[in-house]
Amino acid sequence: MGWLPRPRVLAWHRRLVAEHWTYPNRSGRPSLDPAVVPLVEEMATDNPRWGYVRIRGELLALGYRVGISTIRRILRRSRIPPAPTRRDHTTWRRFLRAQASTMLACEFFTVDCAVTLRRFYVFFVMEVASLYRP
Repeated sequence: MGWLPRPRVLAWHRRLVAEHWTYPNRSGRPSLDPAVVPLVEEMATDNPRWGYVRIRGELLALGYRVGISTIRRILRRSRIPPAPTRRDHTTWRRFLRAQASTMLACEFFTVDCAVTLRRFYVFFVMEVASLYRP
């Protein structure tokens, strides 16, 4: 058999190694800022075409470092689908109702008068909002 160190020597060696290799006690990833979760949900619902990478870029611009997988996990937990299926399909009717206050409908036509034998040129403009009243 060989030489076995005594318990006192083992304790001294254990203490020496413990003092030399001191790592901070970190377990897992750093915790997520609680303000980020509602911010990610709001960005995803307000901008249906933004994917995980775009949301991450906007969060970086605001000063939050969040990984793409974390954003995916937040949206999955909130039951918000990924960007291609989250797209908002706007119908023509919905688009017109939303933009009606800023749109004008124009028409240019001629009217021939049978009595005076003259041709009148008419330019007709109408606000689209008057057509689409909710």
